[in-house]
Amino acid sequence: MAQSTSRGGGGGRCVGEYMVGKQIGSGSFSVVWHARHRVHGTEVAIKEIVTEKLSKKLQESLMSEIDILKQIDHPNIIRLHDIIEEPGRIHLVLEYCRGGDLYMYIHQRRGRVPESTAKHFMQQLAAGLQILRENNFIHRDLKPQNLLLSTHDDNAVLKIADFGFARPPI
Repeated sequence: MAQSTSRGGGGGRCVGEYMVGKQIGSGSFSVVWHARHRVHGTEVAIKEIVTEKLSKKLQESLMSEIDILKQIDHPNIIRLHDIIEEPGRIHLVLEYCRGGDLYMYIHQRRGRVPESTAKHFMQQLAAGLQILRENNFIHRDLKPQNLLLSTHDDNAVLKIADFGFARPPI
């Protein structure tokens, strides 16, 4: 795990080797930022979690999420690139999905998605779930907001995200 080199000032905030941009999401205990690698320009999403606010159970859930993401490498599962720690915070550097989530995709189309597109997304969801099953994990929070899309178009790659509730089956 890398250490953060956060800096204030006119150049914007840095987390590790990433220049942090605008906020693109938030949850109960996290904020997600769009960022770019300072040298390569690669776009990423940085999930910033304030660890001091997490109960012991939530800290265990976070560690479980990290363990799962480290083990799975599949086109239909969000990819974890790096973990950057600083006092009181942990940053998960994740694959950036320009297309947003499936909820917004459906909403922008007024609930009307072509059958061929729905089939395309469901096949990808099934492929992602199959990989989780083969690795003995269950997601436990599947919903359109946790299904991200690589692009805005109908041929986007669907990616399962947010493994905070995921567990190995008992």
